[in-house]
Amino acid sequence: MEFYQTNGGKKFFEVQLPKLIRALEDVTEALNRKQAPVVLPAEVGDDFLRELYFGNVGIGVSSTEGYSNEKLKEITLLQEELKRELNEEQWKLFETCSCKMSGYTSSESCRMFQHGFRLAVKLIVAGLGAQGES
Repeated sequence: MEFYQTNGGKKFFEVQLPKLIRALEDVTEALNRKQAPVVLPAEVGDDFLRELYFGNVGIGVSSTEGYSNEKLKEITLLQEELKRELNEEQWKLFETCSCKMSGYTSSESCRMFQHGFRLAVKLIVAGLGAQGES
């Protein structure tokens, strides 16, 4: 007795195989269907990706977008008050601690910016990929 002659074989060839073929056809159709591009609420020039690649886009520390020096003014006032209240030894200790903290937060900010930038570029590249292209 051959497989196609058994109950399992009949079920496979008459029910399961046609369902599998239809599912594969649906997947093929979905993969071949042109997807509408995603429109983001951002305006970029025709040269944006080229300029981004060459590092000519004003991002990070070179951007003044959203910048305010109000917090810096508050910190300066607090430092002046601390300098008046602390003796010379305490002030030097405070300055040393403050410099170490600033260095740490600066290096962490830089590290996180690099990770974020790398992720953003990977997402851009992944979004630019078209089906059938490498």
